Amino acid sequence: MSLARRPLARCLAASLAAFLALSPAWAGDGRAVAFETIPVTFSPFDTARTRFGRLEWRGGFEITSSDDRFGGLSGLVLSEDGRRMVAVSDLGWWFEARLGYVGGMLTTMADARMGRLLDASGRQFRGKAFQDAEAVAADGRGLDGDLLVGFERKTRILRYPFGRDGMAARPTTVPTPPELAAGPDNKELEAVGRFAADGPMKGAAIAISERHLGGDGNILGWILAGTGDRRIALKRIRDFDVTDLAIDPRTQALFTLERRFSPFTGAGMLIRRFAVEDLADDAPLDGEVLLEANQTQTIDNMEGLALTRATGGELRLTVVSDDNYNGFQRTLLMQFALIPAVD
Repeated sequence: MSLARRPLARCLAASLAAFLALSPAWAGDGRAVAFETIPVTFSPFDTARTRFGRLEWRGGFEITSSDDRFGGLSGLVLSEDGRRMVAVSDLGWWFEARLGYVGGMLTTMADARMGRLLDASGRQFRGKAFQDAEAVAADGRGLDGDLLVGFERKTRILRYPFGRDGMAARPTTVPTPPELAAGPDNKELEAVGRFAADGPMKGAAIAISERHLGGDGNILGWILAGTGDRRIALKRIRDFDVTDLAIDPRTQALFTLERRFSPFTGAGMLIRRFAVEDLADDAPLDGEVLLEANQTQTIDNMEGLALTRATGGELRLTVVSDDNYNGFQRTLLMQFALIPAVD
């Protein structure tokens, strides 16, 4: 989506920032971002409601900033304790901040900073096609290890030694099958993840497209195992598209975040869970719908999903929205807990 028109002062500031960003040292070290947060409830027409499908509300807020770098958050990963977040934007920025909780509810954000995603030579990517980061996932050891970043338009997966070098990290390329980039324009790679080395998937990576459909109309993805890549398919639910994935660090179950938009029905959000055992089959994956939401709830262009385990083992799902750098959209950061199924 095209950028919203900015006031002159902000446009000049953006131009200066773009000029300074040409310096590799400045681009990678990260600079503070001034911001404000506005608490939200997920059900504004029934604020006492906390249960939504298999999920239960655990707090959240809208993030606003006058900094022209901020916006477009399209992928998300959290530290094991859920108190540190890293996101990527589809204009080629890292975003990092610390999260705070009161009574187990997500309530605050602090110490936000941003820096340019760098190429292998230590310079920023030139042009939207190369900057279009849509996914980020831990590649072992959480935020203390490497991060995988998926790019959509110039489709590729890069591995950044983020735990060692932070925002100054320079990437190496992860091999991917050519068909990963063969989908419709701007509907290709949208979600990446890595399974545990000691789990049933033996450390394989996974990549899922936004709307690269097979002949049966289902959404295509790929298991990247190193010894041979394998194509998988997710049954498409109506007109929902995949925007991110996350893997439960304990069970290795796969979760997907999906969105829809229609000028007639507005925005929609869907979260599904797939048992890791199902990934071994060749049949299209169906999964369990944990939550489906529409514009009667607090949603926007939902694009990032992360999983963590809270004290006591509760599985937390954190989602973030991409405001498309558009003043009519919002950046929402919200958290839910998965409620165990009742037999």
